[in-house]
Amino acid sequence: MTGPKAFLTYARSVQVGAQSGIQECKHQFALERWNCPESTLQLSTLNGLKSATRETSFVHAISSAGVMYTLTKNCSMGDFDNCGCDDSRIGQTGGRGWIWGGCSDNAAFGEKISKQFVDALEDGHDSRAAVNLHNNEAGRLAVKSTMRKACKCHGVSGSCSIQTCWMQLADFREVGNYLKMKHENAKKLEMDKKPARAGNSADNRGAITHGFRGIPRTELIYQEDSPDYCVKNRSMGFPGTEGRECLKGNKNMSQWERKSCRRLCYKCGLRVVEKLIEVVSSCNCKFHWCCTVRVASNFLMTGPKAYLNYARSVQVGALSGIEECKQQFAWDKWNCPDSATQLKGLRRATRETSFIQAISAAGVMYTLTRNCSLGDLDNCGCDVSKNGKIGGRGWLWGGCSDNVDFGERVSKQYVDAQETGQDSRAAVNLHNNEAGRLAVKATMKRICRCHGMSESCSVQTCWTQLSDFRETGNYLKMKHRQAQKLDIDKKRIRAGNSADSRGPIVEAFGSIDKTELIYLEDSPDYCRRNVSLGLYGTEGRECLQHGDGLTQWERRSCRRLCHDCGLRVEERRTEVVSSCNCKFHWCCKVNCEDCSQVMVKHVCARREAADGHGYRRRHRGPK
Repeated sequence: MTGPKAFLTYARSVQVGAQSGIQECKHQFALERWNCPESTLQLSTLNGLKSATRETSFVHAISSAGVMYTLTKNCSMGDFDNCGCDDSRIGQTGGRGWIWGGCSDNAAFGEKISKQFVDALEDGHDSRAAVNLHNNEAGRLAVKSTMRKACKCHGVSGSCSIQTCWMQLADFREVGNYLKMKHENAKKLEMDKKPARAGNSADNRGAITHGFRGIPRTELIYQEDSPDYCVKNRSMGFPGTEGRECLKGNKNMSQWERKSCRRLCYKCGLRVVEKLIEVVSSCNCKFHWCCTVRVASNFLMTGPKAYLNYARSVQVGALSGIEECKQQFAWDKWNCPDSATQLKGLRRATRETSFIQAISAAGVMYTLTRNCSLGDLDNCGCDVSKNGKIGGRGWLWGGCSDNVDFGERVSKQYVDAQETGQDSRAAVNLHNNEAGRLAVKATMKRICRCHGMSESCSVQTCWTQLSDFRETGNYLKMKHRQAQKLDIDKKRIRAGNSADSRGPIVEAFGSIDKTELIYLEDSPDYCRRNVSLGLYGTEGRECLQHGDGLTQWERRSCRRLCHDCGLRVEERRTEVVSSCNCKFHWCCKVNCEDCSQVMVKHVCARREAADGHGYRRRHRGPK
């Protein structure tokens, strides 16, 4: 690897990938006598599984494939700084009638990093290590073998006179199906044991090489015959088939599923017992501030199934909005505290709460749009409605545009549904929600590819995609600084939600652009602590005084948070312990060592000669 930092960058993806491999193993063997039980995965040496049966060959292969698959996917999604789509062949002729283009998944990157993590477990030179390395490689080759070519037509009027293609990962289930077939055809490694007695000697290595001769790299191999999985064996971690569930009597089942009771029960000398189980599942979910999805009795959507489809994305999106709020205001007097994102804090309609409403609505729309385009939602995908049409001078619409219309529609159904009133505060919240969604659209970027001969741009196709969410946050932070206060004739809105009340609200909104943030109340003094408002003041807050690469806003944070609030800057030294030298272990953990370093931080503290409240604002002159 390139060092501890690179290890930490990929460690999470490696762990998630290995776990996804084990989950796929459980799915593939759900109705088999051996069903990839947790107990067999824990019976391992430091470097790998103790046994080398047909089943453990699958575990090695699917885990290695899961790591490579996740690294490749995260790379193509831009989750790593030093990696992106594989565009090495773009513009080259791929075959008759098509050329390379689009965004190919970077399988070479995933394969390289997967080897560095997973294969590093095998540091021996015996036959078992060789078998494990072979099956790891077979798993990675399975990912490559199941990749598929995706193409788009870019001719005039939707014709396919110009076609660009790229390679993308198949669904991981296809990789699992492929390796399950390889498991059924796995080959037993026959070795001459006499020369292998010398451990890691040259004679031993020669016997191993001879045993592998003639076996393709794509095939799974094993050394030991499988035990009887019908019978419970505690020492080997096999629970047996007694008590296992099987499937019976459904026309939609495959032949393999229909024979599961015979395979798990009758052939193991057991009988089938029918059991009734009551299953409780979530339904009619409703989004609540902030940021949970709870069960409700009545809510407008296309049905419970659709709700469960989107609920997770909505929750993640709202949380990402709040995290972006904390980042944008990290060095401001108001720093998006948790109290401000709860219902009590949102009852106020200040300049700051307008930002919370906007960034949260933007986060929900952004996440729904991204998950839709990635294919994570069943009834949604890329926006290809304009593909093939002329977009501008010298380019056509093509590729895979992010489906912002879908994200906007579903975001409205969840987030805007919270505002059931018709008073001025509800109107302000709905306006700021819309401004947040428009910010996502405003920060989208157009991506283009050249498809002419010899990489010329005589033919260019373009699509639109989401920018980094940080850009949306920066855009809304600028809108926050320019937010407009809404002046409403309060005498005319005494009638509550009546028509008399709605009239002045409509008038007040008449001249305000939909992209601007608005508020009703002036902000309190954020220097002071105010328990009733959930404000903590700036005493004890960290600020930045020195450092390379600081912006002007960051360099002035100590003046803004401390001096302007009548506080002094105090230097504090703390020892910070962080993870380093991470290593992947079976199964499926990434263990790291603890490394410590002394960090110097500056915080706001009371002045020694301050009054009882420790607060006196420095005079800044007339504003």
